[in-house]
Amino acid sequence: MDTDSPTPRYEAYEAAVVSDHGGSTECTIFPRDADDDRRTTAWITAREEAYCSAASMR
Repeated sequence: MDTDSPTPRYEAYEAAVVSDHGGSTECTIFPRDADDDRRTTAWITAREEAYCSAASMR
């Protein structure tokens, strides 16, 4: 057994859900503690029609 493996590093994430006047909704997920430089590149956004519930995938 390899005991020299590094301890996994976990990050906390936040999600922002935004709806526009046309009814389109987007969800953006980003690291909670990202500095200004990292905040511009460490995120992912999905439109409402592009994602599904976890329960429907089980």
